[in-house]
Amino acid sequence: MTGAASGATFKRLPPPGTALCFREAGVKFGVDWRLLQAIAEVESGLNPQAIGLNKRNGRVLSEDVGMMQINSSWFPVLKPMGITREMLLKNPCQNIHVGAWILAKNIAQNGVNWTSVGAYNAGFKEANEPFRMKYARKVYDRYLELTGAG
Repeated sequence: MTGAASGATFKRLPPPGTALCFREAGVKFGVDWRLLQAIAEVESGLNPQAIGLNKRNGRVLSEDVGMMQINSSWFPVLKPMGITREMLLKNPCQNIHVGAWILAKNIAQNGVNWTSVGAYNAGFKEANEPFRMKYARKVYDRYLELTGAG
C-alpha cells in the first residue's frame, strides 16, 4: 500500500530544470542548496510565477516576485546588474540565484545562523524579531525534511 492511505507523505518537487539551479546557486554563493529550496517552498510553494503584495491599510507597499519572492525593494539594486522584475518572473533560475545572493548577503552581515535566514523574509529590524524567528522556524522545519533529518 502506498500514498496517503498508508500514511506516506508526498514531497514537493521543484519545477523541471530548477533543481540544478538550486545546486548551482548554492555553490556560487556558498549556501546549502537545500536551504535555498526550503526558502523557496516556504516563500512561494515553488511557484516561479508567484506574486505577493505587501499591504498596509489597503495600500500596496511592495511586492514579492517569483519562486524566491524577491522583494521589489531590491529592484533598484538589481537594475544596474541588468536584472529586472520581468526577468525574475520569466527566469526561475535567475530568481533562485538572486535569492541565494540575498541570503549570502544576510549571512555576511549577521553570520551563519537562523536570524540571517529569518531576515530573508523579515529583515534585521529589532521590531521584526518575532516574525523573523517564526519564518526561520518554518524554513528550518522544511530544511530538516529535505536533509532527511526531520
